[in-house]
Amino acid sequence: MNIKRFHARDMRSAIRQVRQSMGPDAVILSNRKVDGGVELVAAMDYDESLLTAHSEAPPAETASPREEAWKDVRYSRDIPEPPRFSAIDPAPAADAPPARPAQEDPAILEMQNELKSLRSLLLGQLSGLAWGQETARHPNRARLLQRLLAMGLSSALARELADGCDERLDFEDSWRQALGHLAHRLPVADNPIMDRGGVVALVGATGVGKTTTIAKLAARFALRHGHRAVAFVTTDHYRVAAHEQLRSYARIMGVPMVVATDAPALQTALDNLADKRLILIDTAGMSQRDMALNEQLALLTSGSRPIDTWLTLATNAQRGVLGEIVQAWRKVPLAGCILTKIDETTSLGGALSAAIEHELPVAYTSDGQRVPEDLHAARAHSLVSRAVGIMQQVAAGSRDEHISLAMSGMVAHAHG
Repeated sequence: MNIKRFHARDMRSAIRQVRQSMGPDAVILSNRKVDGGVELVAAMDYDESLLTAHSEAPPAETASPREEAWKDVRYSRDIPEPPRFSAIDPAPAADAPPARPAQEDPAILEMQNELKSLRSLLLGQLSGLAWGQETARHPNRARLLQRLLAMGLSSALARELADGCDERLDFEDSWRQALGHLAHRLPVADNPIMDRGGVVALVGATGVGKTTTIAKLAARFALRHGHRAVAFVTTDHYRVAAHEQLRSYARIMGVPMVVATDAPALQTALDNLADKRLILIDTAGMSQRDMALNEQLALLTSGSRPIDTWLTLATNAQRGVLGEIVQAWRKVPLAGCILTKIDETTSLGGALSAAIEHELPVAYTSDGQRVPEDLHAARAHSLVSRAVGIMQQVAAGSRDEHISLAMSGMVAHAHG
């Protein structure tokens, strides 16, 4: 293994020296800051298996794994080689600790950690270089991608929308085109609960606003069809006084409410309420990682009467969390989703990405506590315009220079 040291004023210059001196196949073993710049240690004919190939004990006449590993990690002659013991050397004491495997050697572990750190550093620098090249070659597309990411969209969806725009257009026309494509991609359900009724269950994580949303749906339906057409069922027996909020809404609206703690009780409740045009089921809020989630899933699929299950997503949750929630609840057939807490979020793009990527139609949106005023039928263009408006508000109040630059001169036209 041929090892060399390189000194340069910055990392990019040092890597260029490595490539020029040792070629593109050279492996960088370590890096550190020194006076006047950085120092890299690089190697040719590097074989990482040498660091772990000695995990089994060697024959008695060969060097120990520690000694062989030491040979491979020595950087220069000024590091002394450890002493070797021949057959005539005195044997170690009987109570001496066993030799540590090569892969546990501190020097090797330190080298592995340095390699990992260097890999992350190089990936970050390469990403920066790639972004700089992308900006130089396609400035409009790069700027468009920045805005789409600032909306909170996933990187894959933002890239797809940016790549789908006509580069011959000026930037503002490209921006309108991208928003139009986003609205076209967003699946929506056209007011299904108000039009069809039936048995409807709202599911989702704790605190996403299921009970309040159920009250809004019931009030809207009662205004159209009368309060005798609506009934409440709750399956939430996990929280203390979990039924009181829904019971208060039922008393105000003059509609019946039934508590069902298991599958037979739920089936009995649905049979007794068969004359109602809309039965709204309020379920227990469950984390996507809660072991009791399977119990809730089984409860909704155990009966003979079909239940339309709608996933309630709080838009102020992180995009990754929203994806986990959708994946967890996909174990039951989902009719679609309802987006809540839009008035509390700083980014609507995460929820839009989840709906698009999981092909989950959005039926309604909620942006406040008023019943039923703060419930709205979902419209794709309206949601995209709302997402842009939220992004503009965040950018206007942000001190982040990068966000301010990315948002400068923005014109929100989601109906293009």
